[in-house]
Amino acid sequence: MRIYFGFFLFFLIVFCFGQESIQSLERSLDNKIKNSDYSTALELINQNRERFKDSEKVNLDVLKVKILTELGLYDEAFKLSQNLINYKLTPEQQLKIHIERELIFEINNDEKASKIEIDKAEQIIKNHPELKPKNYTHFLIRKSSYYRVNGHREIAFEIANEAKKYAISVNDESNLPDVELILGLGNRNNPEKRLAHFQRALYLYKRLHHNEAINSMYNNISFLYFSKRDYKMADVYIDSAIANSKNSRVLNYRADIFQLKSEIMEKQNQSDSALHYYKLASDLYNQFRNQQRDLKVKELGIQFNFQKEKTEKEQLQKNIAGTRKLNITLFISVFVLAFLLWLILKNKKKIEVQKQEISDNNLALKNNLEQKQFLVQELNHRVKNNLAVILSLIDFQKDQADSSEYKNRFEDLRQRIKTIMIAHELYSYSVNHNDNALIEVESYTNRIFETHQNSSQRVIDYKIDIENITLKVDKALPFGLILNELITNSIKHAKTESLILNLKLNLIDDKIELSYSDNGTDFDFENKKDSLGLLIIEGMVKQLKGNYIRDNANYKITFLND
Repeated sequence: MRIYFGFFLFFLIVFCFGQESIQSLERSLDNKIKNSDYSTALELINQNRERFKDSEKVNLDVLKVKILTELGLYDEAFKLSQNLINYKLTPEQQLKIHIERELIFEINNDEKASKIEIDKAEQIIKNHPELKPKNYTHFLIRKSSYYRVNGHREIAFEIANEAKKYAISVNDESNLPDVELILGLGNRNNPEKRLAHFQRALYLYKRLHHNEAINSMYNNISFLYFSKRDYKMADVYIDSAIANSKNSRVLNYRADIFQLKSEIMEKQNQSDSALHYYKLASDLYNQFRNQQRDLKVKELGIQFNFQKEKTEKEQLQKNIAGTRKLNITLFISVFVLAFLLWLILKNKKKIEVQKQEISDNNLALKNNLEQKQFLVQELNHRVKNNLAVILSLIDFQKDQADSSEYKNRFEDLRQRIKTIMIAHELYSYSVNHNDNALIEVESYTNRIFETHQNSSQRVIDYKIDIENITLKVDKALPFGLILNELITNSIKHAKTESLILNLKLNLIDDKIELSYSDNGTDFDFENKKDSLGLLIIEGMVKQLKGNYIRDNANYKITFLND
């Protein structure tokens, strides 16, 4: 009994020590990261990683991606993130990886790849709202940075303000100074507001005792005054940065401080001091580059060993699985081959006869299909040609008409036929298509608007908001005719100097809702019930099995999407 109890106690101690060990290491790493001691954090991971099981290694590797990125080892961070993507990560791990990958792509000016990573991160937060309180502020900071770097400053500023509101609402003190920094960077054209945000960020970093961030903010504020040629205030803040940077572990931050101090001294005609600080900055930059080189070499060796171990493990698993599959396959193959040989010998003659019949049938079907394909293509070609001829005849008859009223009527007829013709151009008739083939509504709508723009004597602009909707051809034609009549009515009757047409198409459950309006202030509109335009609209709505509401020239039409 004592022996069993002793074994139980031993395993319990080992288990608890292992749990405490990984938790203690993660706490230590978090503390190093908060104090920007990334080199020590990286060394801790590399020294201790192999002591833990696979799930704990993955968690350390996720932290390592962030550390490598902060150290400027972007290639190594990217390679490690690529390896991690192939693992089964938790949603929070996935979120952290996508955010770090966005930063790597942003630094390397890959806008498209950055947007993909931001969208993936946003989708994870939507699917897992429990991650939002801890991670949403940091995500918004990265999203704002993406838009700011890529020239969308207004959007970036809005997102940064959203980040600030959210950080305050959840009391996210660790990310709030970063938000103030982002807001300051976004106020390029307002130095006063920029300075206010920078000073607020400095205050918040001091509350967090974030020494490296304090140095960076002193440097930013000093550079702001330097840009305004207020060298006295710039000198005050850079001296504060120098005094605060004595215990700094980030060499390039310290080098930036001394570099700016040198430039300030030069502007104040203190050449000796400028040269002194320039040399200090150069020495620190050289130390930083040497540090980067050493870390890069170490990381390459670690990644090589990691990849080698991974490859060997995968190869061993493949060999074992391959041998097992080979034995089973050989056994089954021998049995199957014996059965097939017997079956082939028995049915050889029958197969040859069937083969010949199939060959003959295939040849006949091929000839028949080619003939039908040719006839369908010819029919489609002739339909388009005939519609084009009809349009030409209408244009000719329009030119022959003396009355402007008749010219307008011919133009209306021409637009209706042109609308039908566009549908035929977008719908490719083929023997491989069936009655359910679809027409993309947005393309069809744009073509109809462009036709009116090109043919009308009025200056027309249009705004459309269309969801990703497709219609069968029997729905698309009446839809197009309705839209044509609405545009024609606006062109004829809307009284305004610059005509703007608005179309919105929404898919609500199984119905499509069409909202149409123009910017006309007065409406000289035909209200006759026997007006051809109104009759066409009513007829086409009826054909779509829908209904409509009209207020002057504003229409709301609803019909089933079946």
